[in-house]
Amino acid sequence: MNYPTRRSSAMALYFLVSGLGAWFAAFTLAREGYQLALNGTTPSCNINPFFSCGSVMQSPQATLFFDTPNQLFGVAGYIAVAMVGAAMLSGATFRRAFWVIFTLGILGAYIWLMWMFVQAVFVIGFLCLYCMVVWAIHIPLWWIFLPWAMKQGMLSSSPAIKKAGALWLPYSWVMIVINYAVITISILIQFPLLFSL
Repeated sequence: MNYPTRRSSAMALYFLVSGLGAWFAAFTLAREGYQLALNGTTPSCNINPFFSCGSVMQSPQATLFFDTPNQLFGVAGYIAVAMVGAAMLSGATFRRAFWVIFTLGILGAYIWLMWMFVQAVFVIGFLCLYCMVVWAIHIPLWWIFLPWAMKQGMLSSSPAIKKAGALWLPYSWVMIVINYAVITISILIQFPLLFSL
């Protein structure tokens, strides 16, 4: 069976908009990272002693997999999210195996981004503005998509999982707020002078 079984224009549009938004941030970071590596051009997001994309992009954490800049994975991944949204808007549906893989991709990206948040704030010691745009987009994408997919039966046909998704979805904003709060509080603790500039 293909899913979603009923047309979901709102979620499709959400995939499209969030995918394009995160893609633009990742692409901008990739372009400026290339210019930085090529001729040392200062990135536009090097704003002050705290916001320094260049310092983050030059850290070992920025090229952890196969010596490939993280932002290139974002460029590839988020255009895929946008394409899924565009396909759904035109009426496309997908089999459960596709949605399981898609969910694992969204989860993997979420874990990776939260790891990078910890590294940037607590290890590298600099904030990356475009990275933070991606965090801001991906956090609600994950916490809204997961219960929605559970409710739709896209991950499992279990009635219990569908019911759990249906109960969770209206309150998905709680996890989003908690996630944002953890990041905000961590930044304020680590960079107490950030807003005094």
